[in-house]
Amino acid sequence: MGTTEEPRKHWLEPPEWWKKAKPLRWLAIGTIVAVVGSVFWTAKTIMSPPIHPEKEKYMVVASDPVLFLDGIQSYDSLESVRTRLDAGKTVYTVVPVHPKPSAKYPPRDRDTLQSATFKHLGVEGQLTLEFFNNRLYEATFVPGAVDEYVDALHKADPRLKRDRNGRSEQFVGNLRIASNVDFALTDVGKDLHTKPYVIWQDLRLTRQLDEWDKNFIALPR
Repeated sequence: MGTTEEPRKHWLEPPEWWKKAKPLRWLAIGTIVAVVGSVFWTAKTIMSPPIHPEKEKYMVVASDPVLFLDGIQSYDSLESVRTRLDAGKTVYTVVPVHPKPSAKYPPRDRDTLQSATFKHLGVEGQLTLEFFNNRLYEATFVPGAVDEYVDALHKADPRLKRDRNGRSEQFVGNLRIASNVDFALTDVGKDLHTKPYVIWQDLRLTRQLDEWDKNFIALPR
């Protein structure tokens, strides 16, 4: 004859067979703990991505930015520049390149903002802004009417004197300004269909980007 289990006093009380099966009980408890621990670890990893020890070094914002153009300066965040352009109803696009966070390398987020209808010194052209870890490090302006722009540029910044080849380059502290607008107006420049440009860079950030590439770009993925 089979045995009949005594009725449980409460529905939360485990059945008699569970009380007697100690090895099975501990195995089940261990399995549950392992599963819960695995889920917790996975969630923690997703919510707190790995951090490289040099992360902060590549995120620092200097207290002495340099002026590029029209109030836009180095170390500006993408958000602050977008706010400025939105206020002037400037149409632009942003292309982000944000690698997955890893403990193997510091952040290397890049954002490129472009506007084809930006006006500088009264001349419309294409503005390109480059950000490294949400810090503006380079601005490039390509004027649409270079013959109108060249005189306005030299008047606005007398430091930018052309050399015998029609190119200009100046270093002022951490600021580098370079231009080929004069060369673009020469016969040779016109024959070569040279694209005129002015570029502003903060050398601290360009050096840091070069340093990042030198130290980490060759790492195995």
